[in-house]
Amino acid sequence: MKETEDKQAIAELLKNNNPPSFEQTALILSSVQELEKEFQNVVGKAFSFEVKDDEVPMGARRTLKTIRLRRALLSGIRSIPDEILRQVFEFIVLDGDGDHDATYLRRLCSVSHRWRQTAIGNCLLWTQPDPICIFKVNERRIQRYSQRLKLYLDRSGALPLTFTLIVHASAWKLGTANAAILEIVQALVSHCHRWQEAMFRVPLLFYSEKMSSIRGHLPLLSSLRIDTDYHGDDAPDDGAFKISCFADAPNLRKVVYDTRYAINNQFDNGLAIVHFDFPWSQLEELTADAQGDNAYANLLESQPLELHTLEYMSHTIGDLPTTIPLTLPKLGVLKLTVIDVPRDLLAHLSTLTLPSLKHLEIRGFSTPEVPFDHILALIRRSGCSLERLCLNTSNGSQSSFSKILTLSPDIAELYISAPGADILEALILDPSSPAPVLPKLKILSIRNTDVDGVSRILDAAALSSMIKSRTEGFVKDAPHGITQALEEVNFLWDDAEMLHLQISLLETPEAENSLDRVPPALEELASRARTTLTTDFTPWWHPRRRYINLRHHIRMHKFMLELENIDLRKQNSRILVQKSIPYLLGRLRQRGGGRVPGDHIFRFRYRAGKLCKKWKPFLIRDAQPYVWSHIGEGTASIRWILDSSLEADPSLGRRDLGNTDRKRDESQGYFLVLAWYQPPRQMRVGYVRAVDRLDHTPPIPHNLIINRQISLRFGYSLAFKLQLTPTLAYSTSQALDLRGIRTRQLDCNC
Repeated sequence: MKETEDKQAIAELLKNNNPPSFEQTALILSSVQELEKEFQNVVGKAFSFEVKDDEVPMGARRTLKTIRLRRALLSGIRSIPDEILRQVFEFIVLDGDGDHDATYLRRLCSVSHRWRQTAIGNCLLWTQPDPICIFKVNERRIQRYSQRLKLYLDRSGALPLTFTLIVHASAWKLGTANAAILEIVQALVSHCHRWQEAMFRVPLLFYSEKMSSIRGHLPLLSSLRIDTDYHGDDAPDDGAFKISCFADAPNLRKVVYDTRYAINNQFDNGLAIVHFDFPWSQLEELTADAQGDNAYANLLESQPLELHTLEYMSHTIGDLPTTIPLTLPKLGVLKLTVIDVPRDLLAHLSTLTLPSLKHLEIRGFSTPEVPFDHILALIRRSGCSLERLCLNTSNGSQSSFSKILTLSPDIAELYISAPGADILEALILDPSSPAPVLPKLKILSIRNTDVDGVSRILDAAALSSMIKSRTEGFVKDAPHGITQALEEVNFLWDDAEMLHLQISLLETPEAENSLDRVPPALEELASRARTTLTTDFTPWWHPRRRYINLRHHIRMHKFMLELENIDLRKQNSRILVQKSIPYLLGRLRQRGGGRVPGDHIFRFRYRAGKLCKKWKPFLIRDAQPYVWSHIGEGTASIRWILDSSLEADPSLGRRDLGNTDRKRDESQGYFLVLAWYQPPRQMRVGYVRAVDRLDHTPPIPHNLIINRQISLRFGYSLAFKLQLTPTLAYSTSQALDLRGIRTRQLDCNC
């Protein structure tokens, strides 16, 4: 009778996560005590959860399993009150930043009826619906988005909402699922009074035609992000989009928008401008990437006293306020980057007073340049001390530049453009001086642009003296006093060849004074390898004839053999890193299938990865006291190693030893920028997708037919020249003998 009641209690408890009743607890405890006595008699020791199955005789394992089951049913987690369980669910579903994990929420709702009801009863868990991303017309998926959104809206009660809505322009223009898309938009609009953080990437017409009713009904909206598709919108008849539905949002503090490439054929049909109307005076943070609008002027003219971050990037900029003095007491970050710099920029800077400024970045790609005198006047007038300074200019005297550095001793990151010898000498650090220049400088970035199509070479002696003054004596034991060792110097050149020439000029004196001089043969091979890897293995595009040019494939194979035969056990490997060979091999390793000529035969990508692993110990061995990193064409950095192991720094392994991760390494600091005027994110994503599609389709003609009469002879000749195995030679000849075979099939068979 007791055994039957025990089984019934267990069966009842296994159906749910409800806590056991007093009678069930007493019954199970009595059963557990008897089972544990039986277990101890058989095994010879008391039961514990640390006991492993292989430590228990076969006859006692069933008893062990039974004890564990009953102990689990008596676990305290079943007795946790619903209030505490809801709090635990919040820690699981919401991370430290408040971001939502829908997967964990679905798992919690699938455990038991009690857990499901507890999760549903906690409205906070349902305030962040899954991102709605409609890139293609798939009505079933769109319906699922709609149903899931309504579920979140119902279960979140009246709490504020955070959501993401992405509707690709091509999906909307197709028109077959517009009704379902509009159902999602209308569901969100009906709850606009609950919006707190919103991210939109929808056609620009949505704001005026589908969302105009939200104006004046956004009492909680605090953060807004607006993105656009690359050339996804057609230019309006009047030449401008005017979006004013967010103008009345009393709590809006942060705005981020990107509309620079939104308009289709905008350069052919004239610049179509997108104008936003926001409550400018109350904004605290604005990040704008526009083709050209009046947002910058509107913001400053409203004098937002709480503004702390202003990042404005644009192709052109409207009229700047130049007459009324502007004081922004809390502005700490000012980044103004404009391709066509307006003539009134200098007059505008003379009106600004920014007492809290820490990060100043002013860059342009046309005249007039901002001379050092105007920056110096801004710093003096504001009474601020900068921590990050970025100036895309070399216009000004060394005296003004030195005064800027004197007034900002806390600068940790500095970006300068084409500095002359006097500017570089002004950066030389004298630790014994009572007022050393930039004692906290960690990262220095140098931009060298072409002038009238001609690249310049920096003064190698001055550059070397400046670098040595900030690194020697700090490498092994950087002091924690007033001086900080320089950790990284970034070089951004328009011309990759000139960059490598600059690196050679820097390294030549070091190599002459070094005991481990590079053998001339290795130096010649490294120089040739950089050119060969760049032109034959890793260009973004290959002519079609290269994919069927077997002589070219053999030359590439012989070159790879030369690299594989390098013996670094008794040679210094620094020349390989200086010439960016590991970086180029890493690029080759990550190339998609079908994008490297001859790869199906000679496995160039696999061999490149294997070569990186083979060289890695020697690259680590020779990385003291500094190591060169090549991030892209015309972009390199030199980093100083403060300990004896590169393995302790994963970022060095990714960037210096051949792994070309697409993500930007955060340790590089803010100023490591390849070039400001980059394609928008949508263009880059689209390009990567296009490349991914090419991975399975080598760019060779599909209708290239090999003559059947010469196919067999060609197959034997191929086998002889490539020294293939007899099996591969037979399969190649057999494949080539097929009537109507295509080149793509030949590659696959090889």
